Amino acid sequence: MENLDQLEAKIEQLLENHERVKKEKNLANDQLEHKESESHQLKGQLRQYERERSEIREKLGKILGQLEQLDLS
Repeated sequence: MENLDQLEAKIEQLLENHERVKKEKNLANDQLEHKESESHQLKGQLRQYERERSEIREKLGKILGQLEQLDLS
């Protein structure tokens, strides 16, 4: 009878550990999804900043070209 009680206790402990690990896994998955979403948003911002940088370089190049054409003598 003592062996059955020990077996029952071990099974209960195993089930508790399984539930704990399952909750931890779900939490980790939620955190991963959140980080992936943040990463996607940051990549979008980066692409936007790169486009803006390119536009600014183009405009500055145009302005510098116009300034070079001025006769400052």
